[in-house]
Amino acid sequence: MTPDGGRAGSVSSRPFALYAAILTVTCLTVLGPAAAAAPGPPLGDWRYWLFAALVLLGELMPIDVPRRDGRDRVTISGAFAFPVLMLFGVLPAVLAYAGASMIADAVGRLSIAKIVFNAAQYALAVAGAGAAMNLVGQSLPVADLESSLGAALVGATVFFLIGHVLAGVGVALLMGERPLRYLLADPVFQVLTCGVVLALAPVVVASAQASTVLVPLCALPTLAVYAGARQAIGHAHDAMHDALTDLPNRVLLAERLDRSIAAAGASGGHVGLMILDLDDFKAVNDTMGHAYGDRLLKAVSARLSQAVGPDDLLARLGGDEFAVLLPGVETVEDAHAVAQRFQTAMESAFELGGIALDVRASVGFACFPEHAQRADDLLRKADVALYWAKASEQPVAVYAPSQDHYTVDRLLLAGQLRRGMDAGEIVLEYQPKFPLHGGRPCAAEALARWEHPDLGRIGPDGFIPLAEHSGLINELTDVVLAAAIGQAGAWRRGGLDLRVSVNVSPRSLADPVLPRRIAELLTTHDLPANLLQLEITESRPVPSGHAAEQVLEELRRMGVSLAIDDFGTGFSSLVQLQRLPVDEIKIDRSFVANMDTSPSDAAIVRSTIDLARNLGLSVTAEGVETRRASTALADMGCELAQGYGLCRPLTADGCARVVRRFARSGPGTDPESAPGTP
Repeated sequence: MTPDGGRAGSVSSRPFALYAAILTVTCLTVLGPAAAAAPGPPLGDWRYWLFAALVLLGELMPIDVPRRDGRDRVTISGAFAFPVLMLFGVLPAVLAYAGASMIADAVGRLSIAKIVFNAAQYALAVAGAGAAMNLVGQSLPVADLESSLGAALVGATVFFLIGHVLAGVGVALLMGERPLRYLLADPVFQVLTCGVVLALAPVVVASAQASTVLVPLCALPTLAVYAGARQAIGHAHDAMHDALTDLPNRVLLAERLDRSIAAAGASGGHVGLMILDLDDFKAVNDTMGHAYGDRLLKAVSARLSQAVGPDDLLARLGGDEFAVLLPGVETVEDAHAVAQRFQTAMESAFELGGIALDVRASVGFACFPEHAQRADDLLRKADVALYWAKASEQPVAVYAPSQDHYTVDRLLLAGQLRRGMDAGEIVLEYQPKFPLHGGRPCAAEALARWEHPDLGRIGPDGFIPLAEHSGLINELTDVVLAAAIGQAGAWRRGGLDLRVSVNVSPRSLADPVLPRRIAELLTTHDLPANLLQLEITESRPVPSGHAAEQVLEELRRMGVSLAIDDFGTGFSSLVQLQRLPVDEIKIDRSFVANMDTSPSDAAIVRSTIDLARNLGLSVTAEGVETRRASTALADMGCELAQGYGLCRPLTADGCARVVRRFARSGPGTDPESAPGTP
């Protein structure tokens, strides 16, 4: 095991440089006098040069262990360096082993500090092994292999221990980790690897004593060990890296995150974690195919890799999600600066098959110890921040406790929601929309309810946000659309043409296959598209970009009408009207309810109605509770109204009865006498 050429930050490399200097001085102090007194190496013996060449070959064929960020390096040179010790003595073995190490490290373009360090720790390991063999009564070089096997075992053990400890401390210092924690992290692997290599040493010595010609043949099983180890390391690499991008995966990220948090906890430092998610990536897969999506992910990973710092770790979590471990981040401002680098890296378009794709990413950030104490909690809270970044259409969001709705109860309820959708527990009620200038209701809004087997009826506010947070919103939208369109088709077959309105989450508008699914449902139930209206709530922004606009335009071409719900309470109302192909706006109940007592609310309602009329849009007032409100709205020019003062939400049959009754008698606006009100 030796420090390789992996990256190390300036903070961790200074302790290593000091340690390497101390080790080098120690090596010169210990071995200098002994080398001066010992006889010179057998430079005229061709057998020595053969062994030296085999040691060099082993050094030039290292095995990098990915579980240590590429900083653990195992070589098979020990299988020949230890025989040099037994056959030629300490000084020749030191020169062969340290010299081979320096040549191989120079070829690998390692820093001077690492080259000298590796040579020094090799020299000390060989010298320690020779001293141990001398202590048990074995002189060097050995004359009889059989009688020296016990001493060879002692020497090999000391050889391994010195090499493992000296190199392990150096690697730990490079990584900013506690040396003892690092040395004890994986002793079984190190013992087995070094043990297999050193176990070949007696075979090499026996072959050399029988005939030097046999020594090169001993390289064959050594090369087999090398090949097998490389294959095993390849499998280990695959287990910890993403197959598509070759970035670290969730497993390696968790390991690194654990170590970074432990180191930061000991030193009083901070650890930041970012999760990046590509906006509208699903549209690329659905429109261009998964092959193009994979090419885009590779291109994105390449750009992000260039934007990360030298101590940071970029990982792919799966799908279009990436994570960035920031072990040196200190403040939220630092995190925003890093996020800005990523945003800058994504600014230029991605060219795929002659098509330029404009790709953006949302970023969620959480920090140890401010937001979480454990790796899994930090990952979860960064994910919560990512959700809020997407929901608010902000490029970056920092975790805040007020954002976090992921309690255990909510997670359990999310699992029950999926089961409830499959079991048919999502039911619809319908609230008619009444013309304020007379006539029967011409439309009804479908309102979803969850008939939970244990908790009873749950209103939409109790499970719609849950569906959005847990990624079930598109599935829930499909369930509600299927039920509403099916009911409208049944009404039409019964002679009642009633347009049904369905609330759709703005998130669903980023789904490019939504128009196709709606078209299939309309065809299945023989319902004209003009009898379906989608209501887009203003409480969340409609996703920006080409994908959502294309979905809305396609729905409009089909004949499906669009309305903005809760108008005046949400995101950039005038901007929404400008960019969305809407036919209707619905004035939020909070303005309508206070018209009698608040002149400003009455002015807002009047201005909204005038704005809609000037834009050629129809207007529906929500939350109409009194006859006075109905009259005032009608005088202002509002066309439609709904509310408990007109009719409460009803079952499908109850809604149909009310509509047919109003066709004969006209609307009642008194809450106590209105048809359909309990």
